[in-house]
Amino acid sequence: MRRFSLLSLFLTSTLLTASPLSEEQMVQKGSKTSALLLQKLGGELKSQMQTSGPIRALHFCSQNALTLTEQIAKESKTSIKRISINNRNPVNKANKDEIALLSEWDKLVKNGQPLPEQKLVKVSNSTIMYYKPIVINNEACLKCHGNVEGELAKAIHATYPEDKATGYKMGDLRGMIAITIKRD
Repeated sequence: MRRFSLLSLFLTSTLLTASPLSEEQMVQKGSKTSALLLQKLGGELKSQMQTSGPIRALHFCSQNALTLTEQIAKESKTSIKRISINNRNPVNKANKDEIALLSEWDKLVKNGQPLPEQKLVKVSNSTIMYYKPIVINNEACLKCHGNVEGELAKAIHATYPEDKATGYKMGDLRGMIAITIKRD
């Protein structure tokens, strides 16, 4: 009897955790995943910046940002991209639909209007896209994304010959996080 109860409990908990996510749960998952990504990348870059300076932080980012993003995607069972019109890494280049959304958000910023916290796009009955704006809201971001000169500018150009990700000011829209979330 006890074996049956434990098996029953196991199957019930397995079925409950395997049930499809509601749209609200998908939004929560997107919010938590994007926050984790920003916290992880931001924390690592801040640490590198403080201990080794901006050039070392640049090299850390070029060598580890995609891996950290993929790790968080795997842990959250999602697909994650960091996207920008003015991308540093060509991998992060926005597609046509993403450019339209980023342009819409950029107009809001330039008109002094608040950005939405997120935007959801239903791809299918089982998949949504969760978009979170990335705003320059920390002076540390401007070290590599502001008006960059000297050795750091040379290092950026050497690492990212097609870089378009400088010249930002505080409050500017830098890009967005795009997370593909499946219902099941």
